[in-house]
Amino acid sequence: MIAFIIILGVLLLYYLVYLGIFYRGMGRKYTAATNAQPFVSVVVAARNEENTISQLLTSLINQDYPENNYEVIIADDGSDDATARMVQDFQKKSDNLFLLRITFHGEVISRKKNALAQAVQKSRGEIILTTDADCVVTYQWISGMVRYFGRGVGMVAGLSTPFIQNWKQATLLQKYEYIDTIGLFFAAAGALGTGRAYSCSGQNLGYSREAFDKVQGYESIKKYISGDDVLLMQLIKNAGYEIRFAFGKETQAFTKSETRLGNFLNQRTRWASNERVQISLNIGFYLYLADVFLLNVIIIAGFFFVSLYAAGAWLLKIIGEYAVLRRGITRFDLPKKSLFLFPLWAILQPLYIMIVGIGGKLQLFSWKKKPRT
Repeated sequence: MIAFIIILGVLLLYYLVYLGIFYRGMGRKYTAATNAQPFVSVVVAARNEENTISQLLTSLINQDYPENNYEVIIADDGSDDATARMVQDFQKKSDNLFLLRITFHGEVISRKKNALAQAVQKSRGEIILTTDADCVVTYQWISGMVRYFGRGVGMVAGLSTPFIQNWKQATLLQKYEYIDTIGLFFAAAGALGTGRAYSCSGQNLGYSREAFDKVQGYESIKKYISGDDVLLMQLIKNAGYEIRFAFGKETQAFTKSETRLGNFLNQRTRWASNERVQISLNIGFYLYLADVFLLNVIIIAGFFFVSLYAAGAWLLKIIGEYAVLRRGITRFDLPKKSLFLFPLWAILQPLYIMIVGIGGKLQLFSWKKKPRT
């Protein structure tokens, strides 16, 4: 019993130290790395995105960045809906929009990495920006992201939040997803603010062509079905490049809010599946992920053996998480009303972490896109 309490205390202490790091890192202030306007390529992998692609394209062809200084390449990965036709319709409105039909797959495990790699190969930009086909970006997104690049900067990660038009009418799942998502991004931003490259999302990401070529793109991570973002980040960091987080409001992206619990858990489980490979890419990040998983499992188990200690650890964990979330909401100027759901999120978090953690370790997820409603 004493050993159990000691393990709980060590795991909690480690977790609180990292919450402190995230809190401090979100205070990082960057000066503009560059005022130049290099040629930028925006690459997007799309498959059966007829319900969302038009919103993304509208935001991409109406950027405040000089039109002759950027291109948009949509890599259509075998869509059997109207995705390709809709891109072609938008091409009539923009000379810098291109449709790339992905026909070669070979023995690739990750179709998304394959599509992105082919799009990057066809692109001309010094800087590559990427987002998902079900996202929307601000009209200053390109210019805002570019300002974070400069000498030695190999990658810039940005914030992406689920778009909820009416908070009162949103479902409980949509609200839970929102607070869970911003929490993940706040941790990523805080880590990068202290020089630790832990996480990022392909929903809002940019990297230099030089860095991408130096690590040979996705070649060394192509055997993993996921990780076109976070695994690439680790490669670029290990190659000696600086990685920054874009804190500006103009660099934010928005993704469609999830309405199906199965889809939400499938996505989070897929993200969690990248944990094992971090042993070789970023041992510090792996230890943090392992601590998060074990701490939540131990807290749940502790309620059956040492309930008072488990409750105390849980309370301290909740206080630390609340502090990080509140600082992040202020730093990114997000709606404070999302904090009203924090108590429910905090209560469900241990069980949620255990479910997706086990699912990720056992590869219990599907890459197949499920319809949203």
